[in-house]
Amino acid sequence: MNRLRLIHWLFAMAAAVAVPAAVFVASGTIAVEHWVLGATMGFAYWYWGPTGTSL
Repeated sequence: MNRLRLIHWLFAMAAAVAVPAAVFVASGTIAVEHWVLGATMGFAYWYWGPTGTSL
């Protein structure tokens, strides 16, 4: 795995964790839909991120 792919993967994982973490900090509770939203955003960034993959 080259360096840019590793950094891209780490940013995608950070986005996937940041959404539920922000919800938890803001409200003190967390639900399944927040984990799903975070995972969806992380996967979307991983797939359509700065590499310019077209739809």
